[in-house]
Amino acid sequence: MKCLIVDDNPMARTVLRQMAAKVAWLEVMGECEEAVQAIHYLQQHEVDLLFLDVEMPEMTGLELLESLVRKPITILITSREEYAVKAFDVNVADYLVKPVSFARFMTAVQRAKEVFDLQNRETPNAGGNDYLFVRANNALTRVPLDQILFVQAMDDYVVIVTKTHKYMVHTTLKGIGEKLPEANFCRVHRSYIAAIDKIDNIADNMITIGRQVIPLSESYKQALLSRLNLI
Repeated sequence: MKCLIVDDNPMARTVLRQMAAKVAWLEVMGECEEAVQAIHYLQQHEVDLLFLDVEMPEMTGLELLESLVRKPITILITSREEYAVKAFDVNVADYLVKPVSFARFMTAVQRAKEVFDLQNRETPNAGGNDYLFVRANNALTRVPLDQILFVQAMDDYVVIVTKTHKYMVHTTLKGIGEKLPEANFCRVHRSYIAAIDKIDNIADNMITIGRQVIPLSESYKQALLSRLNLI
């Protein structure tokens, strides 16, 4: 992943650069000490991941992020923990509070890589079928993909919930996830896969789909938010 570090503190930039150098799939392309300089850089170069300090003179990191038309995957850097709530409002991959430990840095960049991989992975079902045949109740039943609301894991079975039916199938959540197009479905919890276009509401760590409410794990939240048409 091509990275840009934006921080007005030279020591902070050095620390981030040294940490990034220890991660094989990170490549620091440049460093900027102010927001305007970063805007000019981003206009001329493609960047996958932005390490962005919040508290900078003249223009804050949040103001910089809001000014960008094409927003790279972003990890916010801040010395004030209260910016965490705002971080999720602007849909960043993660935030780091100074001083940054290497363990916390790795957690953040792993989350960013998950988002990057989701954005760049080809859809396995592209050009394929728009339905599944599921074996349930001693019969094979055709289930259109656009009717599926979510899938829930239950021990050695999964339950496929549609607008009108529930199908209990002897398989794993991972197995059925490989059959569903990634453009339309997203893992939202260790026990749930949701149809993205069926989501009506997300509040706290809960997702509402019609009259159904399912949990949303923090570990999957940012990957889901990155795929929503947010404004």
